[in-house]
Amino acid sequence: MNKPAAGLGIAPRASVVSWVHHHRQAASNSLLRAFRLPVATGLTWLVVGIALALPASLLVILQNIEAVTGDMRSPARFSVLLEADTSLNAAQTILKRIESRVDVRDVTLIPQDQALARFAADTGLVGLLDSIPDNPLPHTLLVNPLASVESEGLSELAKGLKVVRGVDQVVFDTLWQARLAGVLQAGRRLVMGIGLLMMVGAVLILANTIRLAIEARRDEIVVIKLIGANDAYARRPFLYTGLWSGFGGGLLGAIMVGVFFIYLSEPVNQLLQLYDSDRRFTGLGIMGVLNMMFLGGALGLLSAWHAATTQLRELEPR
Repeated sequence: MNKPAAGLGIAPRASVVSWVHHHRQAASNSLLRAFRLPVATGLTWLVVGIALALPASLLVILQNIEAVTGDMRSPARFSVLLEADTSLNAAQTILKRIESRVDVRDVTLIPQDQALARFAADTGLVGLLDSIPDNPLPHTLLVNPLASVESEGLSELAKGLKVVRGVDQVVFDTLWQARLAGVLQAGRRLVMGIGLLMMVGAVLILANTIRLAIEARRDEIVVIKLIGANDAYARRPFLYTGLWSGFGGGLLGAIMVGVFFIYLSEPVNQLLQLYDSDRRFTGLGIMGVLNMMFLGGALGLLSAWHAATTQLRELEPR
């Protein structure tokens, strides 16, 4: 009574073993076949590598620019000029009112006498300013917002400071920061657009490679279908062909990016030293190389699956 049950248990196990064996065989055979055709394989890897290397290089350059400009950006600070007739006690009251805001980190009061002395020291006009009977400079508050406040929040803070009684003018020069942020945002979108176009090109190239491989083995595919193989079985070797092509292209692309950055790093680092920057020009890194390889492999697998599925439907035994 137990023998049929045992037989039913062996069949699925044998099927799984056969499935794993065929995957291993398809993976190894497709890799060996690629190395038997070094010129064709090398050209495919080269084209895929170039398609991945260009956006990767632009992305890393953009990341380096963002890192350097991030060091150059000064923290946001508002200079709040009080009305000319504001007393020192009134200025301290305004300071406490502004400091109580939830979006303000701290406020520093610069009395008008201290501001005049600093201005005289910076300009060298000590004698001229001493001859002026009244101090023309107002009390000034330096307002430092919280680091978590974004650009929109800074605009709201500026509006809130302007309506405080006793405030004459709020100075906050963010134009250059806004322009820099706009340039970097445009650069990111440009890199994304170029990367998308290049990936589409890589997919088309890999798909065409798989179609040519299927056409070269047309008779073999027809024979295995005659003996009962389904499309999944016939498609499997070509999936691994696409996978290896994508992996190889990604690796070659990473090597090209690495060589490019080695060539570029010395003059860029010298330029950064001239600007007293502690930053160094960085490349892909290990994770970047792995990401390029996995991205290439994913594109190759996707291209192979689509091309093989489409073409194998047309190869039916007659």
